[in-house]
Amino acid sequence: MPDKLELMMGPMRSNKTAELLRRAEVRRQYAKQNVLILKPSDDAKSGPGVVESRNPNGGKMSALEFDSANPWEVLAAIDEKEATLGKRIECIAIDEGQFVSELFLFVKHLLEGGHDVLVAGLDLDFRALPFGEMLDLSWLVNAYGGSITECMAYCVCGARALYSQRLIGGQPAAYDSPIKVPGDAYEPRCAEHFVLPGRPH
Repeated sequence: MPDKLELMMGPMRSNKTAELLRRAEVRRQYAKQNVLILKPSDDAKSGPGVVESRNPNGGKMSALEFDSANPWEVLAAIDEKEATLGKRIECIAIDEGQFVSELFLFVKHLLEGGHDVLVAGLDLDFRALPFGEMLDLSWLVNAYGGSITECMAYCVCGARALYSQRLIGGQPAAYDSPIKVPGDAYEPRCAEHFVLPGRPH
């Protein structure tokens, strides 16, 4: 029986990481599973080796940090940890999945290896275009079973936010600014209030 993929997607400030950590803790506490939290190196919102929610009540957990460009390096660490434990790691949880290169193939490999997988990440980048391979993972949910949770955020106007508005100096970032930049100046916006200067279409 194929294992399960639980996918949590949405814009900034939609509590994706908090939900990932909650599900990981439920598996640890109630299902008595061994859970390994993975953190890509491009995730700058929390300290080294830690996955932490921006929500003050969202919690934090220690995590294995890896090079975002090479998730495959994690496989040796999984084998080593399983050897130390003397049992399988039933669940692998990946935060900020949008940063992970070859995410689709990596998650597929984990599923085929018998792990349950949790992935949280942004569905769209600040330009409102698909971010990394997060949206591609929906195929794996269909193929292997699991669920997709659309995490909700709200614009300051009260409408549902679908977009992550990047701000530079308090102003909306231009379309041609880099995809990855240091800092954390984002806010959720609805379609009416989302602004993208220089958008070609």
